[in-house]
Amino acid sequence: MKFDILGVGNALVDETFYVEKSFVDSTDLFFNQFKSISYQDQEDILSGLPSGLAPDVVCGGSTTNSLAATSNFGSNCAHICQLANDERGKLYEDNLRDNGIASINTFYHEEVRTGRCLVFITPSSERTMGTYLGASEKLVFNPDFIEVSNNSKIIFSEGYQFTSGENFSAFLKILKETDKKTKFALSLSDPGVVHTFKDRFKEVFKVRKADYLFCNKEEATSLVGDNFVKDLGSIAVNFVVTNGAESSYVVENGSYAEIKAKNVQAIDSNGAGDIFAGAALNKIIEEDSFLNACKFGNYASSKIVQEKSPRLSIDQYKMLKADY
Repeated sequence: MKFDILGVGNALVDETFYVEKSFVDSTDLFFNQFKSISYQDQEDILSGLPSGLAPDVVCGGSTTNSLAATSNFGSNCAHICQLANDERGKLYEDNLRDNGIASINTFYHEEVRTGRCLVFITPSSERTMGTYLGASEKLVFNPDFIEVSNNSKIIFSEGYQFTSGENFSAFLKILKETDKKTKFALSLSDPGVVHTFKDRFKEVFKVRKADYLFCNKEEATSLVGDNFVKDLGSIAVNFVVTNGAESSYVVENGSYAEIKAKNVQAIDSNGAGDIFAGAALNKIIEEDSFLNACKFGNYASSKIVQEKSPRLSIDQYKMLKADY
């Protein structure tokens, strides 16, 4: 089967809590960043939550969130991700199917759990994550991945995929063996991840430049420094650097432009970058310009930050595109 977009990313069940900053400060998590922790660490953190505080549960992971958006906007999508043979794994595959995303990997780990991400949102909409990667960081390579990739228009992944040696090796093998006619898109994901695993990012860009690169200002500076508008051009043909409530910087085949951010009341920044990439990828598949694709991404991200979730409902995605 042929696909518009093939994702390669972490499969994580997100459990989101809305808390005061003092609670995040009481943990060993990195405020407003990602930290990889054990399942027992997660349980210890959860034991300190105020009584009666229940999570919003969403099948997440950065790539998955982007695929959910672009699939519901009309793209034909598939996902390579690693799950365990457990209830969260079954929940995850059902959610992919509900969002029109084909699950490519048919191997399920028995010795580890499906990954879980604890997301803590503070009143100022900062997002702090404590993630047990579990099965998601143990991707088992399958030669069939190459056939699917070569039959896709775009292969898309996330910086989080590079935090695991097994995942990084599997992804690098896929990228090396994928025909160049399949475009390569990447979201940098997190400034701490970029800083810690910069050598792996460099190794990827030695294999090939990204056709489409998505990042925010902190991630861009972590990767290439303050002169990112110029220096990202050495690793990406087209790229966008978002900057919160400020204008985004867009470079398309060497031409520079800015997109003014929408003036909205943000309550939760979780998922803003994911829906931006998903919306832009959908417009790219529809053969729009990269600049126009990023304008749709900008519009979509302005909507998600007004929601208490990194994802919209299926109907909300369809309404968002219809209203655009």
